[in-house]
Amino acid sequence: MIDDLLRATVRDLADESGTPHGLAARALADGHRIRRNRRTATVAAALAAVLAVTVPIVIARTPADETRPLPAATVTVAPAPAFKQTEVFTGPGGVPLLSIEDRTKTFVLNPKTGGYRELPAGVVWIEPSPDGRRAVVGRENSEKVEILDLRTGESWRTAVTRTSNVSWSGDGSRVLVSHETGYSIIEPARRRSTDRTIEPGQLACLEFCEFTWFAGDTRIALPQVSKLGEQESRVSGVATFEANSGTVIEQLPIKALPIDQFSASPDGRLLLTRQNQSPEQISMIEIASQREIAHFSVAWSQFLADGTVLAQNGGILTRYAATGAVLEKVALPPELTGRHLTFGL
Repeated sequence: MIDDLLRATVRDLADESGTPHGLAARALADGHRIRRNRRTATVAAALAAVLAVTVPIVIARTPADETRPLPAATVTVAPAPAFKQTEVFTGPGGVPLLSIEDRTKTFVLNPKTGGYRELPAGVVWIEPSPDGRRAVVGRENSEKVEILDLRTGESWRTAVTRTSNVSWSGDGSRVLVSHETGYSIIEPARRRSTDRTIEPGQLACLEFCEFTWFAGDTRIALPQVSKLGEQESRVSGVATFEANSGTVIEQLPIKALPIDQFSASPDGRLLLTRQNQSPEQISMIEIASQREIAHFSVAWSQFLADGTVLAQNGGILTRYAATGAVLEKVALPPELTGRHLTFGL
């Protein structure tokens, strides 16, 4: 028996001495390799039994001998769906595309017609609400926050000055605007705004204090910074506040920046973060343990209402599970490639 196994093993080794070419050859080589490994293990066990004749040996079946599951199949990129300006475009997970921007034109989804209409040339940027009902628009030579009702076309220029990015609450009912000493919350339906001032000791920010909505519509977050020198600083934690009152809720030991208002999972368990020096390197962390669940290299990413993550890298949209596993990939149509896209939840 031992001689037969050794001879078969030598033959298999000789078979692999060349470099196999083609799929069939590689499959045969892999089959030879698996059989050779099993035979070598059997030969070793048999030799051990012969040499140790005075000690009875029982060869147990090890986990390595069990049939192993095949690795998960790689998710292939689905072909780009057709884009029609008269119809709603949906991304992975069925989320609607709300706005399309390039250097010269801005298109926004019209919730009444279901198509995309071009905004006037004076609009230089747009931030649609997640429900697609309204949008904050920026116009040339205007520093005031302006709200546009996308159903009626009616606009409202608020008294709030925009000094940084604005962010919508998840339900689309309120707008958060950061200031050097605190923040303002705008309620378009009531046409009113509320200012909140934060204690100076709680405003240890980076170059600017950038508040963002955090895990729902009642809390906001602000990264806290520690100075390492005159020219260097790092994130030392994230403070969360009750949005209406400005009262501190807790200090989270998160050493990175939440990416935006959709950085927290709907259940508040996970957080998408980035390092200030590498904005396209995104980590999904578990807030309670600070454990990194997954890492992405993407242009942008956001949690969706179902707890999955939608991200874009080049001309491909990818949807990830909360574990970081890839669920689906879809190519962007040519009409949307290279443009700034905003999706709903």
